[in-house]
Amino acid sequence: MNMMDVIKSTIVDNATLFGFDYNGKSGNIDPSYTPETGDSFLLFFNGNEQSVSSIDEVFSTPFIDGKTLSEVANQITITEW
Repeated sequence: MNMMDVIKSTIVDNATLFGFDYNGKSGNIDPSYTPETGDSFLLFFNGNEQSVSSIDEVFSTPFIDGKTLSEVANQITITEW
């Protein structure tokens, strides 16, 4: 299983906070679901946050120092899952 699969499995299958460090800065992805709005993922990195509504957006939104999670997946240090 590659790092992208591990991250996706942790976020989607476990529906739990996924914390990480990148270049000495902290970040996390916090999944949630409500019947009214469906899936939601709060993307947080270095004091900034934004919400997206799909796991594809989690991997393609440039929220980590202007890079996507797909671009830095092999460079992060997992701190919480």
